[in-house]
Amino acid sequence: MEQTLGSKMGAWELLKTKFFYKPLSKDIGWWYTLGSLSFFLFIIQVITGFLLAGNYVPTLKEAYGSVEYIQNELTLGWLIRGVHHWASHFMVLTVFIHLLRAFFHGGYKKPNQFIWVTGLCLFFLTALMALTGYILPWSDRSYWAATILAKVFEFLPLIGGWLANMVGGIQVGGLTLTRYGSLHMILLPMAILAVIANHVALIQIHGEKGPPPRAGIEVGTQPFFPYQLAKDAIASLLMMAALFILARYVGVPADPAAQPLASINSVPKPEWFILFGYEILKMFEGKSIVIALTVFPLFGIAVLLFLPFYDKNPERAYTKRPLAIATGFGAVILILYLTLIAEVSSPLPGKFFAPDRPLTVKELAGLALFEKNVCYSCHSIEGVGMKNAPDLWKVGTKRDQEFLRNLLKDPDKTLGKKGKMVKYHLDDADREALVSYLRSIDFTHYKAKRIEPSLFRSAHIIYRNEQGITDREVSGRTQQIVALLEKNKEELHEKSPLAKTSREEIAQLAGYFAANYK
Repeated sequence: MEQTLGSKMGAWELLKTKFFYKPLSKDIGWWYTLGSLSFFLFIIQVITGFLLAGNYVPTLKEAYGSVEYIQNELTLGWLIRGVHHWASHFMVLTVFIHLLRAFFHGGYKKPNQFIWVTGLCLFFLTALMALTGYILPWSDRSYWAATILAKVFEFLPLIGGWLANMVGGIQVGGLTLTRYGSLHMILLPMAILAVIANHVALIQIHGEKGPPPRAGIEVGTQPFFPYQLAKDAIASLLMMAALFILARYVGVPADPAAQPLASINSVPKPEWFILFGYEILKMFEGKSIVIALTVFPLFGIAVLLFLPFYDKNPERAYTKRPLAIATGFGAVILILYLTLIAEVSSPLPGKFFAPDRPLTVKELAGLALFEKNVCYSCHSIEGVGMKNAPDLWKVGTKRDQEFLRNLLKDPDKTLGKKGKMVKYHLDDADREALVSYLRSIDFTHYKAKRIEPSLFRSAHIIYRNEQGITDREVSGRTQQIVALLEKNKEELHEKSPLAKTSREEIAQLAGYFAANYK
């Protein structure tokens, strides 16, 4: 018993001297709470993730419904899901800033090389965990994210096919959800925990260096307890408060259930932490995209991973590392710039353009199909929309009707390149309407005019029900169009805010459609 008591006292003494009363530089401040804050966020995610997993069903049929149940019916489910959601975002951010702090303070230098390497691994694993969690709700965005990831993997040489199969194959489905679920809920948390354990053990062995030394200033040391531990506790409490506030007042963005066979309802867009990579990817096309998917990421990872081994300069002071500090600032500014560009270059909902002249119902119906099929997720018009494909500002002057018709019917054959453009399954009438709209885009002869969704969505309803419009006189056609809109009021209400306007306004728009009906 004395031996056991002595052993326990020895362990306590060891814990006190090596952990609680371990001397730290006095100028270690709030920036050094980011490590413990990242671990705190990981624990929060494990706890909330465990509670969510108990109510989540990882099948195509029930995944979305189980998430809706958690959000709307489970007691405090909205809070658990909200905290889990925001904790994952904050963990990516805190680990990233933690790495930046280590870089600018020279914390990667000898003997802390492997502390840097494990920290870098932790960042990649954290980003992967956030990314895989994005797919589990099986919403519209989840489906397209899984589809795009599978396509990206397919592009990779040598291991692409294997990676695509590992996440469920090119055709996303039930296996995709199961694979991402096991990665997110089992493998990645275990890997993160193992890396954190190694990271902390290495810090205990080699010590925390603190900020770069200042010439002629002796800072001195102070014990970890209570000084730094108090800061860590305050940072964690403030973070917990922020998570509760965000879960209560912002929540988790709503998204409709995945509908693989329907038209795209949301613009596929990656999470904010990989937006810069997405922007780089957009600069490449065809086979050259392999460069963006392999050479750039591997080069970037190698530069960061081997940083402690090729940067032999022992100095940590900012003034004695001008090249490293300038490169670091340059890289941060470039990442922020690319992230901002990727964010603002996304299509702006509600901004749709056509030539400033009277438009036919068929042309307006085509604009409705341009919106419905999210053509703006690749094409811009006069700079509005994504830049993944050519700007269409004068497509009507460059391409004839036959080319556009064939392009929409079989883009691979028309362009002579496989996978260059998404193939949409339009029927003949809708294809002709979309061709009509594209042929109308001629901003070299006409000014661009913004068209309200209420107008072109209503035009599509009229176009699809045109058999009821037979009168050759404008006044007669106006009455028929008003009657048609009244008859399809439910669809009109669903698709267009026009249904909320007065009968006089409907009659006025019907007059416009009747005058330009062809």
